[in-house]
Amino acid sequence: MKNRVFIPIIVLLLLGSAACNRGYNKVLKNPDPAFRLSKAHEYYNQGKYEKAQPLFEEHLTMNKGMKNSEEVLFLYAYCYYYMKDYTMGAFYFRNFTTSYPTSKRAEEATFMMAQCYQKESPRYNLEQSNTYKAIEQFQNFVNKYPNSDKVKDANQAIDDLRAKLQKKAYESAYLYYKIKQYQAASVALKAVLKDNPGIDNQDKIQYYIVKSNKYFADLSTSSKKLERYEETAKECTVFREKYPNSTYAKEVNDIYNKTLDQIKIHQNSDSHGKEKRRQ
Repeated sequence: MKNRVFIPIIVLLLLGSAACNRGYNKVLKNPDPAFRLSKAHEYYNQGKYEKAQPLFEEHLTMNKGMKNSEEVLFLYAYCYYYMKDYTMGAFYFRNFTTSYPTSKRAEEATFMMAQCYQKESPRYNLEQSNTYKAIEQFQNFVNKYPNSDKVKDANQAIDDLRAKLQKKAYESAYLYYKIKQYQAASVALKAVLKDNPGIDNQDKIQYYIVKSNKYFADLSTSSKKLERYEETAKECTVFREKYPNSTYAKEVNDIYNKTLDQIKIHQNSDSHGKEKRRQ
């Protein structure tokens, strides 16, 4: 019984789709440019961007420089945005700002260009060129339109995008720690703190710098241990001074005390070695 109902519904849907396509083909073949443009606006207002886009494109190609070309180019860029083709959207919003720099729509187009790059910004662990482009374009928007009501949104977008880059930098550095490349981990984690002064969880990053130095010292040859334990103690001191109330403070204090013990042991060992060499 279900199948008997289901099959006619599919047939009706297919027939309806075919009828829609025939109607659209008639619009495309209509010889009146004004009619085709009016249908483009109609499709756009109905949210049928995939139908509006070719008609707007035809108008821009055939009637470049005409009075209504400004509006058409603006809507054409939006068609790509709503169709989620953000690369082409960014291209045509940029095209709009260069073609009509004094337009009342130029501010919105500049913002939307940045937003297209933001939409193309991938997960933090992937290549981030579009993230950098988005930050650049949002900053350009803020500089160009400091009194715009979209400045707050632009600044928030910049903060979000920078947070993504910071996460990528941290995770890339932390990977060295996970694979037990402790010297590289220490260097990379220090660079994260230096290059990203506003990064979240700075105490956590410094904690892993301490642990990386400690493990690196533990695994070093005897002749290098004293120098590397001393470096560990320095990083512990940095942590203790900057983050005394951190949840990692107790463990860092324990590492610090154990490191001081190791320094004493190796200082004594060096002293005995020097005495023996003198004898």
